[in-house]
Amino acid sequence: MAKIAIPDNNKYFPQDTQNVFQNFKIGERDNFFYLFNSPRCFLKKNKLTIQVNEEIESFKWEKTFLKFINKRRYTVISEFEINGYKKEEIEKMCRWRLVVGLGASHPQETSMTLHHIYGIPYIPGSAVKGVTRHWIILSKFENNEKKAEQDEAFQKIFGTQKQQGNIIFMDALPINEVNLKLDIMNPHYPDYYSNNIPPADWQQPKPIKFLTVERTTFHFVLLSEDECLIRTAKEWLEDALKNFGIGAKTSLGYGIFEFDS
Repeated sequence: MAKIAIPDNNKYFPQDTQNVFQNFKIGERDNFFYLFNSPRCFLKKNKLTIQVNEEIESFKWEKTFLKFINKRRYTVISEFEINGYKKEEIEKMCRWRLVVGLGASHPQETSMTLHHIYGIPYIPGSAVKGVTRHWIILSKFENNEKKAEQDEAFQKIFGTQKQQGNIIFMDALPINEVNLKLDIMNPHYPDYYSNNIPPADWQQPKPIKFLTVERTTFHFVLLSEDECLIRTAKEWLEDALKNFGIGAKTSLGYGIFEFDS
């Protein structure tokens, strides 16, 4: 049984089941407030640790919930377009698994970034921008940041200390369905990491479970008033998602997105 404590800023869990507690062993109902007089949403009242097992993988958000979120999102994007902004979109499925915010503040140090309003796994725009910038420095400028900062397109896309960038990197939200999957880390030398004791074969491995998102399609959006610049930014973002990945554990194949070869 894994213990997963949801961070205080991740509070809402819209669920597509008749009984909101069907897939969880969480103790007393009185530990939660019900929102909007609906059993589909609940808010954590106390710092209660949710006891989660493999049944978490059957947890589903409302079928129409993501649809309405993305509908509101398109309304915002349309307002930008009305005001002269150009839009570039990418809808791609994560090839395997993805976890963003794994190292965030958390009792077990295995967190996941959830939207602070909607409660769904998502990729913050800052992460989208950051990973694109990092990958382009590595691949295009041979890991030379000073060289990258002298490039005009790089400056305009990501900005500098003296000027802001001309590209808006929006949060990437899931569409259609979110597939949760439990994964595991298994440190073989826990005493070495926690007590600075030399690693040895007699130390007991301590499996640590954590949540990931598996084979879920995300919607990435870029906005800019510069049509040429936004095309370059899209190419760079696609390159980063395809070859580098986003989130934690990218060196192990996490966070890589599928593109046609």
